Amino acid sequence: MSHYARILATLVLLGFAAGGAIWRFWKPKAAPLYEEQAMLGAEIRARLQALRDEDKFHADGTYAGPKGPKNRATLSAWVDGVIDDILAEPDGPLEASDVAGRLGLAIGAASKRPAADQTRLHGYLIEIWYILGYRSATGYFPPSEDAPEGWSEPLPPGWTAPDQPRQAASPQNGPTTGR
Repeated sequence: MSHYARILATLVLLGFAAGGAIWRFWKPKAAPLYEEQAMLGAEIRARLQALRDEDKFHADGTYAGPKGPKNRATLSAWVDGVIDDILAEPDGPLEASDVAGRLGLAIGAASKRPAADQTRLHGYLIEIWYILGYRSATGYFPPSEDAPEGWSEPLPPGWTAPDQPRQAASPQNGPTTGR
């Protein structure tokens, strides 16, 4: 009788192994987060344009601002350049990897700037990422415990939730909250 029990146990184990192999190869595979797509359309364009039109890198309670108007213009131009590149795209899907590459160029350009300017720049770039609706990490910042559930980057400054951005600012007065 023990001979039959071994055969039965072997068949059960082979059945589980075959089931696991079938599940592994035929189960639906989730797309890697970095292969996310955003749909560029009128609403996203309007939000990006509003960010582009803002008076960026102004001094506030926690940020002294860049040294001199030339530095401020340079920093703003890097953020605006990323936005301009995105706005130049036709309506439709926009790959996260393409946008991340554009963010990386701005991050690299600012790498020799003071830490406070870099932090402010990073906040604007993460805000672009959130405006587009990407949930994955940009690939440029360390993992954050401050990220909302299901998102990989921390909320941009002034945002209260992934779907609740900070209030838009007038181009002359700067942001109303969070920067």
